[in-house]
Amino acid sequence: MSTSNAWTEFAAAFRRTRPAFLAHETAKAELKALMPEDAKEAIGHGVRAKRSKSGAVSFDVLSMEGGHAPLQ
Repeated sequence: MSTSNAWTEFAAAFRRTRPAFLAHETAKAELKALMPEDAKEAIGHGVRAKRSKSGAVSFDVLSMEGGHAPLQ
């Protein structure tokens, strides 16, 4: 694939963003571990975690006004 410009471009993007992806996945796992088992939702520092009926946890980034997490 050394002659493919597309491969070159996407391989470079993959290599450049892999550390951020790994940090992201680690952060998600750690946040899930911190969320109490009986909690349906947890909010803090600009992140909301929601637990579905099946037990899966999803995350949303909340808008941060003035550089601070919203008070709720």
